[in-house]
Amino acid sequence: MKKILIVLMAIFIANLGCKKGNRLCACSPNTTEPLLLVIKNGTDVDLLNPKTTGYFDKNKIQLYSKDANNVIKQISFEIRQPFSYNNTEKIDFYQLASWEIPYLSKSIDNTFYLKLGDDKLYELNLKVNNNRIEKLLIDKTEATKEAPTGTNSYMDGIYRLKI
Repeated sequence: MKKILIVLMAIFIANLGCKKGNRLCACSPNTTEPLLLVIKNGTDVDLLNPKTTGYFDKNKIQLYSKDANNVIKQISFEIRQPFSYNNTEKIDFYQLASWEIPYLSKSIDNTFYLKLGDDKLYELNLKVNNNRIEKLLIDKTEATKEAPTGTNSYMDGIYRLKI
């Protein structure tokens, strides 16, 4: 009987240790893929890179939605650094990453807002199916994927915004 109680207590403690607010830790499966957005200018300069003149600092970026009463709800995001994937594929650009926005997107008709700096405002609409972003519309135009389609499921989820 003592062994069963010890096992049950260990499972209970492990379950409590895995939950961190709204985000899950590495021992729990991620329920949705994040929105990953590379932001470039017309000459393919990374506008999220702090080494770029005129880059968009995280504090100057807003990602939000509005409810029926036009009350703004901020959506959490982070700026991810360039990375290599599977030692063969590489993303050379910083990305705006949000795990919250795909979760909030119930249909492609839900509109979210991305404000870059003082005056650039974009409308975002996402089509999410089976916890994956199938389509991203920026100002009602389908966004281009950063990596060629079919590279792999993770790289297929990185979109590009050119301004």
